[in-house]
Amino acid sequence: MTSRTVSPYPEIFCDFNARMTERGYRATNGTVRDLTALGLTLESAVGRRFVFVSDDADEHGKPDDIMHDGTVVVDPAFGILLEADETGFYWRSELRS
Repeated sequence: MTSRTVSPYPEIFCDFNARMTERGYRATNGTVRDLTALGLTLESAVGRRFVFVSDDADEHGKPDDIMHDGTVVVDPAFGILLEADETGFYWRSELRS
């Protein structure tokens, strides 16, 4: 199994099924909820880095969130999106302190 260092960026919900562009995902109520808990709005989050997180499970059904690092951006066609960077998806079980 690959091992990754825990990101210093805050985690916010991302629905990875809500893809709008090649790497951009639509913000959802869960995203707004998590940003609000951080004292942010969608607009104030633009340009900031986050870890995008969605519920997932391993092959045995044990919870293992799927994650992706990225930035909140403004897309000219779709408005504010969660844009995943090019490092790829990973799972919480791969993280080490």
